[in-house]
Amino acid sequence: MRHAVVRSGAEPILLNIEERIAQLTFNRPEIGNAVSPLVIAELDAALGKLEVWCDASRRAAALVVTGAGDKAFVSGADLRYLESISSRGEMALFSRSMQSALARLEDLPVPVIAALEGPALGGGTEVAWACDVRVMAAPAFFSFKYARVGVIPGWGGCKRLVSLVGSARALLLTATASEVSSTEAVRLGLAEEVVPAGQAVAVARTWAEQMASLAPLSVRELKRLLRNAAAAARDELEEEETEAFVRLWTSSDHREGLASLRERRPPKFQGR
Repeated sequence: MRHAVVRSGAEPILLNIEERIAQLTFNRPEIGNAVSPLVIAELDAALGKLEVWCDASRRAAALVVTGAGDKAFVSGADLRYLESISSRGEMALFSRSMQSALARLEDLPVPVIAALEGPALGGGTEVAWACDVRVMAAPAFFSFKYARVGVIPGWGGCKRLVSLVGSARALLLTATASEVSSTEAVRLGLAEEVVPAGQAVAVARTWAEQMASLAPLSVRELKRLLRNAAAAARDELEEEETEAFVRLWTSSDHREGLASLRERRPPKFQGR
């Protein structure tokens, strides 16, 4: 079974790739950047371009993910589309398609930073959790209303939420249909920083620029190893760290970093 993808109006996903930083924007502000089959198809296409960028450019450093406007970061699934679904098979395809897209987002080798100018509602929380770190504008919040409408997360969110807050807290948030403010989100570990309204993207880009100023091979290895740290056995993780450490110790960027310290100048990393 394949989705019928209907295109109309503005592009639902905007992608801007610079030399070191890229930005992906869910662009349906009139309906809270809701997700439909078309959005998933465009997201998959954008992810393909990002994967090529990461593979082709050793200096590719970070991706910022945001939603257009401040009505919502992402408001979950497009209700108009959900109302049109007529079979269990079509709903399963919709779920699995977005699961696959978010897995690709999560698996990008560069850090992925979510910038929430507006709230993450329902499935929008799952988009945020697929990113590595999150910055929230003060008015933004997370809404866990799944059980309030008789569903559960369907885009891989259960596992990601547990990895962020633990199983007990994840159950409490979802089984009580909680709404979590930006300040509470930071306290719980759902976000890293709260900033004034309208500043989330700017702060996310500042983080991205800081990452881009450092040795790109190191930043990529840090993402990979830290993501694997919770699941890996200690001996396995230590061996991975040793192999990565030795590989980077012999890199040109390491030599450049040491030389820049000796010569008291900014480093010029090349990702080699």
